[in-house]
Amino acid sequence: MIKLKDPNDRMPSNSTNVMEWKSGLVGPQPVWKVEPQIELITDLMHSKIRDILQQGEEDSHDLPKAAFLGGGALNKLYWMEYCNRVWILRVSLPVDPYYKTASEVATLKLLESSTSLPVPRVIAHYAGSTDSPAGDRCLGLEWILMTKLPGKMLEDVWDMGMGRKSYLVEIVADKLHELYMCNAARFPSIGNIYETRQQSRSPAFSVGRIVSMPFFWDQRLSQPAQRGPFTSSAEWFTSRLQLVDFECNQVLESELADEDDKREAAKFKSLSQRLMKQIPEFVPENEKFVLHHDDINTGNLLVNPNTGSLTGIVDWECVSVLPNWKSCQLPLFLMYNATRNTKPSKDRYHKNEDGSPNELYYIHFREWEVTVLGQRFLQRMEAQNSDWMEVYQASEKIRDFDHAVSNCDDGFVAREIDEWLAVVETGGRYRRLVDND
Repeated sequence: MIKLKDPNDRMPSNSTNVMEWKSGLVGPQPVWKVEPQIELITDLMHSKIRDILQQGEEDSHDLPKAAFLGGGALNKLYWMEYCNRVWILRVSLPVDPYYKTASEVATLKLLESSTSLPVPRVIAHYAGSTDSPAGDRCLGLEWILMTKLPGKMLEDVWDMGMGRKSYLVEIVADKLHELYMCNAARFPSIGNIYETRQQSRSPAFSVGRIVSMPFFWDQRLSQPAQRGPFTSSAEWFTSRLQLVDFECNQVLESELADEDDKREAAKFKSLSQRLMKQIPEFVPENEKFVLHHDDINTGNLLVNPNTGSLTGIVDWECVSVLPNWKSCQLPLFLMYNATRNTKPSKDRYHKNEDGSPNELYYIHFREWEVTVLGQRFLQRMEAQNSDWMEVYQASEKIRDFDHAVSNCDDGFVAREIDEWLAVVETGGRYRRLVDND
């Protein structure tokens, strides 16, 4: 009998002890209240590496000390080189306790077992389960120990030449198409992947509640929203818009909020409710769902700059099973701010004191490169023997609607969404809300 690993078999969340949310210029951001101790991280990595290499303590006296590699808002990365391998330990804030770590581990295992995508191999992990060894709980934080992939971030080697970048884009297209066509990556609903218990040694997977920033950011984790699995885009859109309404109501009912905040909250809530009414007009029938990485940016692609070969696709946290129309679009690093079909000429730009072109030239040149590479990506997908391109071309309107749902509480774009929605509501001539996808 197969059943989902019980998420209730986890440690009580200690979120408030290790993190808090603070408002900033770009909205609420997670703040670390603790600093992982390098000694504990070193001991933990030693223990797990010994296990995987089947070494005893007497064989590991020369294991090096872990070193800090980097990190972002949600994670801190540490690395260790031993036995001609590089190991990465990623420590995470409990922004969605248990679920974020458990679903990422399951996703990576599915990709490793069912595709040729170059992804990190999970060696060990701790997602807060009560049945985990005491040593796994030593950090008081969730973590994943994984292999380090070779290569450099695309962003750091973007100047490697247009020919190599074109070759890379073709490989990325092939790998994403492989994932799109992978039967093991297709599920009957929207949500995140979790490993299921079964008698055989081979892993099995099911879709459970979604792990996504719109569902856990700031105080949204405590809101009484439906978190999936969702059987349709309509259910998924509805839950996301309800979360916007909950936040707006909190501001409107607060005695601490000023009039400007309440006026903005009322505007966002009105926009959300208007979008809710339009859901049936945009959602297709007979939807299919597939695992989709929606954050493939130049920091999440690893490449060999000498050849343009793809060596890794990383950052699989918060990667969900989503509708086909969401999967059939340009990856994030090929979504351009402006379409630029003509290659910029240096002679048309002002010069700096040293004679080099000013910054605007390089901005326009990057836009031209991304435009050309995006076209190459679509050409590669069109050559595939599947419905990918057909779905892409038929999904412009629902991609617009998805953008509106994602940004209806963003003061910088709410007005643009309001104007677009007014045309939709009155049956006017349709115009795209976004044109960089």
